[in-house]
Amino acid sequence: MITIHGSPISPFVRKTLVCLIEKGVDYELNPVTPFPAPESHLKISPLGKIPAMTDGELAIPDSSAICGYLEKRYPDHPVYPTDPADYGRALWYEDWADNELPKATAALFFNRVAVKMMKQEPDEAVIQRIITDVQPPIFDYLESEIEDRTYLLGDDFSIADIAITCQFVQMMYSGEALPAESHPSITRYVTHHMHRDSFKGLINSDPFMKLD
Repeated sequence: MITIHGSPISPFVRKTLVCLIEKGVDYELNPVTPFPAPESHLKISPLGKIPAMTDGELAIPDSSAICGYLEKRYPDHPVYPTDPADYGRALWYEDWADNELPKATAALFFNRVAVKMMKQEPDEAVIQRIITDVQPPIFDYLESEIEDRTYLLGDDFSIADIAITCQFVQMMYSGEALPAESHPSITRYVTHHMHRDSFKGLINSDPFMKLD
């Protein structure tokens, strides 16, 4: 049985869980917080980050490494494109969604919600800077990539759509709405994907928002 170690409200944990659900693979979730990570978690995730995965004796940290493993281990219902060009683009979007997009999305959750979990007060100046200075160029890039597409790559739901939607869900968990007026393509795209069964069930299990 595959076990995902990490908090279910993490966008990176969510990414691995969506992949598992899309593939129809049973899993267990071991709730672990990285604030700080327990010593036992460091044995499977040397950097103390979440998620990590165990599959029998095998341990793999990092959401991208885990999703890549799942794609090879369970090739049915693929979440990575088979076309070489689309595969390369999928890896780019996944990396961008994991490293650049969070500066405009998950950063709001961290500075509004996670800081309170760490017994600290939100810094409103930091939050305002994210909204006014950080979000526009990042959102503008994604808006131009999405245009009128349902999926970023071809006609199939992929890791690119999963990784990006995970980050916007995290922004919404902070109380921030999708940018309907300034970035309508992003809003349409994210709204569509977060209502997918694999996302909707996870979102409705969290305490921050509910989807009909």
